[in-house]
Amino acid sequence: MTGKTYLIRVALSGVFAAGLLFAAGKPALAARDWGPSCRERLEADRARIDRDVARHGEHSPQVRRDVERMEATRNWCRSHRADWDHPRFDVGVYLRH
Repeated sequence: MTGKTYLIRVALSGVFAAGLLFAAGKPALAARDWGPSCRERLEADRARIDRDVARHGEHSPQVRRDVERMEATRNWCRSHRADWDHPRFDVGVYLRH
């Protein structure tokens, strides 16, 4: 009888330990990849800047506003640790002067 009692106690202890593990355990989650969202936002800003340069000229208030918006998007990307294509978005009219 002692062998049977021992096995029952081991089985119940295992079930109890598994229950505690599932109840208190927290799954490991990977950090979200914000790269695609960052590139989409920067591409939209770039299109807006290109459109306003064609409409109003390179030194217009509209383009300055759009460049400031792109700078805010770059800051958002930095805060979310997302990288972007620097040679595409960090040149010429797209930079704040």
